[in-house]
Amino acid sequence: MMESVRVQAPAKVNLHLRVHNRREDGFHDILSLFQAVSLTDSIVIRSLKASDTIVINGDFDCPMRSTTVFKAVEAYRGATGIKTGLEISVDKRIPAGAGLGGGSSDAASVLTGLETLLNGGLCAAELVGLGASIGSDIPFFMSAAAAIVSGRGENVSSIDAREDFTIVIAFPGFSISTSWAYAALDRTRPDDSGEADPGPEELEAAYRTDIRSWPFANSFEAVISGTRQEIITAKNIFMEAGAAFASMSGSGSSVFGVFEGGVGVERVVASLKDSGFVAYEVSPLARCLSLG
Repeated sequence: MMESVRVQAPAKVNLHLRVHNRREDGFHDILSLFQAVSLTDSIVIRSLKASDTIVINGDFDCPMRSTTVFKAVEAYRGATGIKTGLEISVDKRIPAGAGLGGGSSDAASVLTGLETLLNGGLCAAELVGLGASIGSDIPFFMSAAAAIVSGRGENVSSIDAREDFTIVIAFPGFSISTSWAYAALDRTRPDDSGEADPGPEELEAAYRTDIRSWPFANSFEAVISGTRQEIITAKNIFMEAGAAFASMSGSGSSVFGVFEGGVGVERVVASLKDSGFVAYEVSPLARCLSLG
């Protein structure tokens, strides 16, 4: 058996995010276009001699047992019955509560890494099912670098990822609770009939077109920007720097700009830093999880 495995857990941006009305079960259906990017958390999983021991190291924004990493370990153990002791070290680079999917990506990476390390006999579909039981976005990180995502996030239709642009992510230094954002959306939006509603085929076709013509939007952006001026500020900086497209990711708080051929990237990174943002220059990924 291997003694350790390293996994790179990538962030994502939502190029498009359409949130439908609240369902009877309390959840919302979405239709989104996810793009994995090269901003990553680095995770090392080691087996320990002492059985039934779990040690998790990392700078998390919640108690260890509430992290998606711990939940992934518990789900994997429950499915396989393997109680090998584990030490998991997470080097967090993806900011939490930023709409970049860091927690979901970490869980997906841990599940994939555990199967590689321990060989519990789970197939890809079973791992994806475990991921879906932990969080809605996790299946994406286990199956695609770009995808049309629907339902609660568990329905993932992979598409060929583009690599011909550069993305700059602006993080304003504060997090936004996803549950708060959904509640705010429900309060301020009587219904979703006024929003653009492209279908999956239209989203994929638009993804292939000139970036400046992208019809993508984010249902949360108007709500969040109404309470946080930083969202508007970041988007204005991107557009003034020549971004071909700019939007908020997920339910915030990060905003990203898409640049053709990297033109204008250095200028926008400097401008964002001068305005108090943390700026990340990243590339779109052609594949998602990376074992090393």
